[in-house]
Amino acid sequence: MKRKKNNFLVWFALVGGLVLLLSYRTIMSYINGSGPSVRVPCINPTLPIPEQYHIHPVLKIIADGKDIPVPANIGIELAGCEHVLHTHDTSGTIHIEPNYYQEFTLGDFASVWNQPISKDQVLDYKANADHEIVMTVDGAPSDKFGDLVLKDKQQIVIEYRKK
Repeated sequence: MKRKKNNFLVWFALVGGLVLLLSYRTIMSYINGSGPSVRVPCINPTLPIPEQYHIHPVLKIIADGKDIPVPANIGIELAGCEHVLHTHDTSGTIHIEPNYYQEFTLGDFASVWNQPISKDQVLDYKANADHEIVMTVDGAPSDKFGDLVLKDKQQIVIEYRKK
């Protein structure tokens, strides 16, 4: 009987340790305050995703003339959470798959990605006396950055370039 109890405790500790290990990045991001905002929840797999809310804007980032790929699997956590805003590949396509109607912004995506996107900074690139950060949306200049409401098939280009 004692051996079964010890085996159970060992397995319990191993499984618990594995869960903590897989969840470490997510847990730490919430502890240090840099985790995704509550505004961008995980997709609820028990509810349908209405087709009209399932949209795909595209984000392209250019720094000094070079394309900077948007990483795959932003918003997809090992602990099983697939955030409403996420990526699957490096194409820049942002998948927005809410179970209910809500407008999401580029700032919401930046929060999930845990990267700055503003007129002052995009990723590690900061505007300064020699460089500026500009954004176009469907070819037209925009200064909305984090406040930009994401829409289907929207083409968003953020460029860090010399003035």
